[in-house]
Amino acid sequence: MKHAIFLVIAILFSLHSFSQETTNTIDYQFRTIYKNSNNYQEYKVMLKSAYGKLHTDVLDSLKVYSTELTSKNTLINSQKATIEALEKENKETVANLKDVLSKENSIGLFGIQLSKGMYSFILFAIILLLLASLGYYIYMYNNSNVFTVAAKNNLDAAEEELNIFKKKALEKEQKLRRQLQDEIIKNRNSN
Repeated sequence: MKHAIFLVIAILFSLHSFSQETTNTIDYQFRTIYKNSNNYQEYKVMLKSAYGKLHTDVLDSLKVYSTELTSKNTLINSQKATIEALEKENKETVANLKDVLSKENSIGLFGIQLSKGMYSFILFAIILLLLASLGYYIYMYNNSNVFTVAAKNNLDAAEEELNIFKKKALEKEQKLRRQLQDEIIKNRNSN
């Protein structure tokens, strides 16, 4: 009977290495040993072999837990390092994203970063100023062109009058010379 119990305990311990919940298996072993122990007065007496087996199983379980704890701590530490690296990368990405968005939403003009709305306002203001200047210069050109055409017409009329005056003066001069010549000839003949 005792061999059968030990066989059951050994099978349970071998299943314990495959079990997810090893705490229940150790608890079960303690309860089984306690139940199978003999009573002596107020004490429980158990077999040394059962105690040795339980002690070995507990130490094995503790080693498994210790190994699992070490591997999980290593995993946690590596995950913490990964999380820290990812958080750092995330901060850099967020900073880069903010820079890219600010560059995307702004335009550099003469070394100054302007928002797109301000840039559009300045651009349209410059265009309107240039159009107003163009209109002013066209008006001034047309106005001066009118004055220039009038001045040319006046100049042409004045030149025409001058030419007429020159012709009349030349004709008058020629007529006077002829008269003078006629008088000179008359005076020579009378002397």
